[in-house]
Amino acid sequence: MAYESLRPWLQVLEQQGMFKWVDKEVDKDWEIGAVLRMIFRAMDEDSRYGIGFRNIKGFKGGRVVGGVVASSRKMIAAALGCEPNLENIHERVTSGINAPIEPVLVDSGPCQEVIFRGDDVDLTKLPVPIWTPEKDAGPYLTPLWVTKDPDTGRRNIGIRRCQVKSKNTTGILFGAPDRGGAIHHKKYKERGEHMPAAIVIGGDPIQYLVAPARYGADELAVAGGIRGEAIEMVKCKTVDLEVPAHAEIIIEGEVLMDHTEPEGPFGEFTGYMAGGREGPVFRVNCITHRKDPIVMGVISQFPPSESSMIKRALLEAGLKKHLTEDLNLPGIHDVHALEAGGGTATLWISMKKMYSGHVDQTAFGTMGHFGMSYFKWIVICDDDIDINDPFMRDWVMAWRVRPDKDIKTIPNTASVELDPSSFEPGLTQADISGTKMVIDATKKWDYPAVSLPPLDKMRDVADNWGDYGLPDLDELKLPREV
Repeated sequence: MAYESLRPWLQVLEQQGMFKWVDKEVDKDWEIGAVLRMIFRAMDEDSRYGIGFRNIKGFKGGRVVGGVVASSRKMIAAALGCEPNLENIHERVTSGINAPIEPVLVDSGPCQEVIFRGDDVDLTKLPVPIWTPEKDAGPYLTPLWVTKDPDTGRRNIGIRRCQVKSKNTTGILFGAPDRGGAIHHKKYKERGEHMPAAIVIGGDPIQYLVAPARYGADELAVAGGIRGEAIEMVKCKTVDLEVPAHAEIIIEGEVLMDHTEPEGPFGEFTGYMAGGREGPVFRVNCITHRKDPIVMGVISQFPPSESSMIKRALLEAGLKKHLTEDLNLPGIHDVHALEAGGGTATLWISMKKMYSGHVDQTAFGTMGHFGMSYFKWIVICDDDIDINDPFMRDWVMAWRVRPDKDIKTIPNTASVELDPSSFEPGLTQADISGTKMVIDATKKWDYPAVSLPPLDKMRDVADNWGDYGLPDLDELKLPREV
């Protein structure tokens, strides 16, 4: 099912018990961030829900929502219209990558019901939270940014942090230099021109789920493919860009090429405060929004978070498609990006090893797909292992890896841009250099039989467990081949 905008999506979440409104007055500078953080730190994933705040101190009628895209796998599946398992999530995302539907331009949309230009622009009238109280440099939006390649006209969208600095300026962190927005920014800088950009706040959930895609296909076309229908777009009022017509808020302007300012720190998906260095400045020309707009935030900071869940959902699906369809590598069974690594630091791949060099081919195919920045740890194991099970991953590392033969490092590669282990304090992003480690955790010869009863015997006992008069069992966890 395609959701036209954020508002019907919130209604569905509320009906399914995955969204709740808070009517108590809250302080945006500490309370909103702390309440939402408790959802991720003190609740099991299946119990998490999004929260909306509609009584914000100092903001009459303002509303803020968070945790409404990826609080859980169940929520992601609801947005995608599929069953809440990784296989179906991957299939739905891949369907959009394989059959994108280009956005369509319409004459008008709700995102431009109210328009402010010039001196009437005032970002401080929006209830923008401080997500990491007493640690963030100030209020931050976590929106979608829209830019275009000045040479090809190709559009890019991405979720990028946005520090509100004044009534009409913000910061921006583009991330790694191989990201679409960063590539566009570099091209405009080489031309000596300010870069047109637009901030989108409060789109439909699929727009956010596809945003971490790497430079290439138009993410909004991929979103259309997943939805099964095109996203409606409207022309911006002051810049040559198109934005989703049903978004809550659009902020138009230019990224300045002749001016930088300190940006950050901000609580990031790595679990650390990141930033506090010179960065580009975005100057706002125009703000348009729906009547009674909703400020939507994507929860980042310490994992688990929406940021890490979103990256996992998209990156796993995109990588599996790349390995199996684009590179035609045989035997790939599953991919899993660990949430503790923000979905970008540690990757596991399970596969049926079929020939000499198959593991290396898979590892280098992975690195090529992500531009050498993502995944400093790549572990490849046999397809009898459920790589989503933390215990089985530990078991494989303990007994299927010989450190002197099965581990290789690749130095002087790109690093995850916010990895605090990659550069010393005082250095800049330009100084970042990383190392990849590839661990071949496949069996190199025939192993002894696994020391468990035969699988059929264990399943028979599990099926008849009630006959023994013992407490209920949890899920039966075994290697796939016993």
